Amino acid sequence: MRYFIHFVIGLLLIQAPFAESIEASGFETQEQQSRYTQLIENIRCPVCQGQSIGGSNSDLAQDLRAKVRDMIIDSQSDSEIYSFMVERYGDFVVYKPPVNSKTYVLWFAPVLVLIISLLFLFRSTRANKEKKIDVDGDLDRAKKLLK
Repeated sequence: MRYFIHFVIGLLLIQAPFAESIEASGFETQEQQSRYTQLIENIRCPVCQGQSIGGSNSDLAQDLRAKVRDMIIDSQSDSEIYSFMVERYGDFVVYKPPVNSKTYVLWFAPVLVLIISLLFLFRSTRANKEKKIDVDGDLDRAKKLLK
């Protein structure tokens, strides 16, 4: 048990030097800083593919955070920042992609699967109700087989 505790403490100490803080400096107002925080959490890192640029420590994520910070300081709107990121990295970079011809399947496939599943469930339960059990016929056949 003692070795396990030493192992866990060692793992915790090893991770500490690799932890980096995400800086949000250089803003004039608190509103700009809150916009920055919201934007970096809503933009997906193209390298990490599951983390936002706010939670990623990749070099590209650091560059994208700096670009978002510069765009906020230049008084660009949120939609302009999102448009810039989508132009450069595609619809994948935003967590809520727009509804367009490329993303119809993404938006409407779950609804279609749900409808098909409900229809299948309805038909299968209805078919089970329509089956009538012929107890008398089954008993007669069983008696004939036993003779």
